[in-house]
Amino acid sequence: MRARLLGLLGVRLSGGARLKTGIRFTAGVAHLVVGRGAFINTDVTIGASGDVGLGERVHLGPGVRLLPTTHEIGPHEQRAGATTGLPIRIGDGSWLGAGVTVLGGVTVGDGCVVEAGAVVHVDTEPDTVYGGVPARLIRRLPRKGQSPADPFQGDAPQT
Repeated sequence: MRARLLGLLGVRLSGGARLKTGIRFTAGVAHLVVGRGAFINTDVTIGASGDVGLGERVHLGPGVRLLPTTHEIGPHEQRAGATTGLPIRIGDGSWLGAGVTVLGGVTVGDGCVVEAGAVVHVDTEPDTVYGGVPARLIRRLPRKGQSPADPFQGDAPQT
């Protein structure tokens, strides 16, 4: 029943996707695609003014906000100009901690971890940890098929 209601809102769920209660959609009908095996925790807010795609096995912590809406900069009399929506993509296997905010136009790379409370306003690299406000690269993680003991896998970001 719940999946059917979400479908009426424009949400497409793949097999094995799990959604907790309390998910809010802002600005009308959602354009949300949820990949196979994804998990959306409680109190997640998803803006509906732009497409939002969650890859396979994505995990969203409680209170995550995916906000594709922005405004053009208007004239002096009203700086919040016309509303626009930019897509958000969360790559396969990524994990967004509690209270993370992802802004429109951002792609979170496959296998990326975003620490609790971070604000992501630019694309993230795959297999990395980002944190802070604004989010910045904290460290690299082993890629698919790599051992955690690989010599170039360090705790500090590589520049």
